[in-house]
Amino acid sequence: MAAPAPPTCPQTQDFSILTGFITPESDLPPPHGLDAAITMAVLDPEENDEVIRIVETSARFSVLIQWCICGPVAPAICGTWEVRLFIDDIDGVGPTSGQLGSTALVPVDPQNLCNQQRFDFTAGTVGAGVYDLVAIVTLKTASGKRLGDTLGYAQIPVLAFFDD
Repeated sequence: MAAPAPPTCPQTQDFSILTGFITPESDLPPPHGLDAAITMAVLDPEENDEVIRIVETSARFSVLIQWCICGPVAPAICGTWEVRLFIDDIDGVGPTSGQLGSTALVPVDPQNLCNQQRFDFTAGTVGAGVYDLVAIVTLKTASGKRLGDTLGYAQIPVLAFFDD
C-alpha cells in the first residue's frame, strides 16, 4: 500500500464536529414524526464571534449550541430543554474537566422549532491544555421528568487552550 499524499498547503480549516440527535422514533424506519439536528461552535467574542479552536487562557470565549426539531409531532412538544457542556482533557495534563458552566434551561416554544443557547466564559475558566468539548441537549417534560429517548449531542474533538 502506498503512503498517503501529503496535505495541500495552505490547508483549508476544518471545523467539523460530531453530532447526533436521538428521538423516540429514531430506531423506526422513516418518515419520522419527530426528528432533530444540533450543532455547536466555540466563538471569539473579541473578534465578532469568529469560530475558533485555539483559545488563549487569558481571553474570554463563548460556546453557541443550536438545535432544531422537525416533523409532524414537533409542534406538540412541550416542556424544557436542558443544555449542558462538558470538557475533558485529552492530553493528560489539562487541569479542567467535568461540567463547564451551569446547566441552562430553555423553555420549549411550539412556535419556534429552532433554539439556541450561548454560554459566555471569562478569561481563566479553562486551564492550558488540549480538550474534548461535548454539548448535551435533553428534553424535560412539563412535570420535570427527563424524556430518556430525546438526546442531542455535539462534540468538538480538539479544542486547545494556551497560556499567552
